[in-house]
Amino acid sequence: MNQSPMPPNPSPVSALKTLFVNAEGEWRSGWRVIMFLLVLALAAQLIGGTVFILSLLFPALRDFLQPPDASANGGWIDIFRLGLLNSVSLLSVLIANGVCARLLERRTVASTGFQLHKGWWRDFSFCVALGAVTLTIAVGIAAATGATHFTLQTTGAALVQSVVIYCLFFLIAAANEEALVRGFAFQALEHNLGAGVAVAITSAIFGIMHLANAGATFFSTFNTVLAGVWLGLAYLMTRSLWLATALHFSWNLVMTLVFGLPVSGIKVFKNFAWLDGQSTHRWISGADYGPEGGIAATVTLIGCTLLIWKSGLFQTTQEMAQAIQHGKRNDQRLSITALPDEAHRE
Repeated sequence: MNQSPMPPNPSPVSALKTLFVNAEGEWRSGWRVIMFLLVLALAAQLIGGTVFILSLLFPALRDFLQPPDASANGGWIDIFRLGLLNSVSLLSVLIANGVCARLLERRTVASTGFQLHKGWWRDFSFCVALGAVTLTIAVGIAAATGATHFTLQTTGAALVQSVVIYCLFFLIAAANEEALVRGFAFQALEHNLGAGVAVAITSAIFGIMHLANAGATFFSTFNTVLAGVWLGLAYLMTRSLWLATALHFSWNLVMTLVFGLPVSGIKVFKNFAWLDGQSTHRWISGADYGPEGGIAATVTLIGCTLLIWKSGLFQTTQEMAQAIQHGKRNDQRLSITALPDEAHRE
């Protein structure tokens, strides 16, 4: 009776190597995420250190950089401070995304999110409108139940000024959070572990990131996790961050600029909004946390997620499908015996 030969036992060195390197010859996704966090921390320290040195030379800058109390109504100086912090964070995240994409996956920097692919402007502009409508429906539900009401606050030239500054601020803030949560780290997890795992992990992290905000509750955290699923799916539909950034941007912009409501417990923007929104009945409107803390937002987030997923309005272009492909390192590939369906998974 013939018996197939037993595969040779891997050497201890090979066995140890498989803990770090996968069948594609790349560091495993978990290690790539850790490397991303290390590069991000280093970039933030370098940029932050530069700003700190400048603040020593210019005392006025040091005073300007004092973090505001985001849970209280603020002035323009507080908004500018938050804008600078977001800008520094965005620069650090983009550096980390770019370095890790090039060195660890042999792909372009732009492929991690903001490549100007065919149709990117259509995706972005359409989802600016979609995010605005989604938020407006949530606020409308709360207003119809009497949980939220409004008074006119800002008009004329002052409102025009608010529009310009708020658009710039929330675009930077949205790009920062999307590049951080659904940039390289999300993509590394998705490439090796699948979309479901990547969305689950990053959405949970997205919720945890907002736990320290003023007025956060279990329900607001649930909605923030749900928003992470919404935005993660938006990335997966096109493999770029224009969709997710547009949704994130317009949701926050309309909430603050138009309705004068807190955004995730942050009230610093309320003084310069068109309307002054006041909310009660926390479980419907979110009260002091803002719409994201109430069931009205739950309903609209689920509806918009299903629309993006099932409508067929969005798809990955051939350009982006090619851009996200990892470069091969043939000289470093391992001779690892794997099942056929494990060639792409860890």
